[in-house]
Amino acid sequence: MEDQDPTQQHEEQQQQVDERDNKKKDNDNDKKEEVQEDDKSNEPPVIDISSSSPSIASSSSEEDAAIVVEKKGQGEEDEEEGGLRHRHPANNVVASQKESNNAINSVPKSPLASNSATPRDIMKEKNAPSSSSSSSSSSTTTSPAKKGSSSNNNNDKQKLVGVTSEGDRFVLPATHNPLSLHPIAQWTSFDWLKNSSALMFLFLLVIPSHHWFYIALFLFWRLAYNLGLGLLLYQQSHTQVVTRFFKYLSPDNPMYPMFKRMTSTGMGSDYDFDKIPAAFNAWIAFRHLVDIILANDLIAYIVFGIAYFETPAEITFVLVLEYIVGVFLCGFTLWAKTDAYRVVKDFAWYWGDFFFLVDQQLTFDRVFSISPHPMYTIGYGFYYGTALLSQSTTVLYVSLFAHFCQLLFLSLVEDPHIQKTYPDLVEDEELRQTKQNILSHYFKATDLVVLKNFFVLRSGDMFTLVILSYTIAMALFNLPSWFYILQLLVWRFIHSFALGYILHLQSTEGWWNTQFSRKGYTKQEAFENWKSLYNLTLLMTHTAFVCCFFKFAEMSTLWSIFFEHFFIKQAIGLGCIFLNVWSSWSTFKVLGEFGWFYGDFFIGELPSTLYYTGIYRFLNNPESVTGFAAYYGLALLSNSWVLFALSLISQFSQYIFIRYVERPHMSRLYGNKVRASSGISVAFKEIMEEAVEASPPLKKIQKSVADVTAEVNVKAELFKGLMSERASDIKDKVSEGAEKIKGRAQEIKTKIQKN
Repeated sequence: MEDQDPTQQHEEQQQQVDERDNKKKDNDNDKKEEVQEDDKSNEPPVIDISSSSPSIASSSSEEDAAIVVEKKGQGEEDEEEGGLRHRHPANNVVASQKESNNAINSVPKSPLASNSATPRDIMKEKNAPSSSSSSSSSSTTTSPAKKGSSSNNNNDKQKLVGVTSEGDRFVLPATHNPLSLHPIAQWTSFDWLKNSSALMFLFLLVIPSHHWFYIALFLFWRLAYNLGLGLLLYQQSHTQVVTRFFKYLSPDNPMYPMFKRMTSTGMGSDYDFDKIPAAFNAWIAFRHLVDIILANDLIAYIVFGIAYFETPAEITFVLVLEYIVGVFLCGFTLWAKTDAYRVVKDFAWYWGDFFFLVDQQLTFDRVFSISPHPMYTIGYGFYYGTALLSQSTTVLYVSLFAHFCQLLFLSLVEDPHIQKTYPDLVEDEELRQTKQNILSHYFKATDLVVLKNFFVLRSGDMFTLVILSYTIAMALFNLPSWFYILQLLVWRFIHSFALGYILHLQSTEGWWNTQFSRKGYTKQEAFENWKSLYNLTLLMTHTAFVCCFFKFAEMSTLWSIFFEHFFIKQAIGLGCIFLNVWSSWSTFKVLGEFGWFYGDFFIGELPSTLYYTGIYRFLNNPESVTGFAAYYGLALLSNSWVLFALSLISQFSQYIFIRYVERPHMSRLYGNKVRASSGISVAFKEIMEEAVEASPPLKKIQKSVADVTAEVNVKAELFKGLMSERASDIKDKVSEGAEKIKGRAQEIKTKIQKN
């Protein structure tokens, strides 16, 4: 054996010493970790989203990069319902970008649609002044960058982590609250810019100007919001145009100091323009632009409303009522905006997910359980409140146009981005394919839905056209009023009661399919005939009501409704019509043709699934609640009590259909998956409970009401027991009398037989 080199021998000895030292250190660290774990065993679980957290994982492919938000101290549980796998909100959640892009809508939807709020339906909405100070209604979700309840104003113990499109992760610097008022000494250059322009607008009120000037001023800022910001966000969503500009903005660029100074304005010490990713810098610059536009949009509208304010000639009860409703709408809007900001915070308020994603826990409750897109729907209630307070039809129509522009912004810019960014309910691929194969035998892309896909050469469509033309033609003649009322009642009876009875028989006995099979038709052909019959009666019921409207509202009356002083009826009537149109469209969007035509009554081989998504997150049966809003709107516009009575009859008929046909079928089909209370009712209950807890006088009233209710319940139980005893006594006496009569009859019968 050769002798080892002394240097080599020394190196081997040193390695052995190092290994012993490392083992000793590892043992010491293990002991420390055990002690720390024992100390933390009684601490509440926290969300670990720090930049060094091992809970953030990524795959080898950027396209498949996944963001994992882990909640420590809780195990991972999966819930399976109807073929869908949902991560429990309180446990670990994995949402990948690839799954987001490949998300599919679950089919079929029943007439009661899903007990899960999809990200697409609960995303944030904006447009608030930057210058101004499921069975449960709560939906808790954890997902990358979803708009949620965590704030950007973070403490050092828990920071939000942003993730760029390239997968770079960074801790979000703190940002200011746009709804808070800052002392003048703390105003930044952008605060001075937006607030000084607002003061300038108020100064314009004392300068004599034509009224059209205030309309033009407001519409300029409204279009700057919906059109200008809309185009910019659209390009950012598809091409990352703003982010790319900041990414290639080098220190050598002459504009570099200006943009660095601009984005650093108002930021804290935790923000460094040169170290933070370009996506965050782009978002901060975009925030400044949004602040200026939204502030001027709000102030321009207020100035416009004040300029058109009409001093009343006399104070009447109706006028006081209009003022009360107007103030309520403005106050309710303020609450809706601030409550929505409580949920979505800065990131979602300023469309942050157009620039980067964020790991955070979401709890959508209260205002998000009352209305879909609350900041784009009920968040614009102050428009109509201002119209009532100003007593100006011009303000009303301009407000309607502005609100319509905002809804276009939602439909064309924000909704497509949300659908692209966040996953919908992801259904098992095999189950989805099975459903599609079954439904392809029952539905075609050319099916007639109301008047959609109308084809004049198709016999069923031609028959519908003939009946529709006949009904409209009858409205042109000066026939007695009872004729139009009777016509409506006949179609309503056929649609709600006759078809309802058919559906009841089909649900319990399969009656419709059986009748067609006896004549040699298939189930598919039977369902085709049902779709044609249902669509015809639905269309004719609505057409008959419109004919009644034109009968009871003369053209001269209609003209005065729109251009004279029937103001509160006009505003509420038009609002009801728009609400009905939106409700019907949203219902069909969730149900699809399968739910629209009550497919689960006829297609038994389809796997049954029940989801509360879209409008069904808020209402259990929107077709029986908001589905008749247009009827009441037309009744108000026509100023006719007859139409109001017909509206009540129509809605009550639909309630009977839901109560005795649809609900029993849903219980048989889906069992305990059918929820008892709607999202809105649960949300209002939670809000009232919070209000009572925060107010001692309300607590006292609640206690008094509870005591009275308990006393009434006790007396009711006593009365019920007393009546039960009385009923039992009467029943015994009747039974005793019946036995005597029966015995006497038997005696008479015996005597007759003997004779």
